[in-house]
Amino acid sequence: MDEELLTEKQLCEWLQIVPSTAYRWRKSEGLPYIGSRKRIRYRRSDVVKWLEKRNEK
Repeated sequence: MDEELLTEKQLCEWLQIVPSTAYRWRKSEGLPYIGSRKRIRYRRSDVVKWLEKRNEK
């Protein structure tokens, strides 16, 4: 089964955030991602788990 991978633009639209927030979450808050530079992708299920953990705090 292929997991849905989101581009940064898709992630931002889905979460209603700006790209600088996605960058900050990746760099300082541990948002899981795959790839580097222009090829960054986010696995939707990993993002959901990360958000759930983040909201537990």
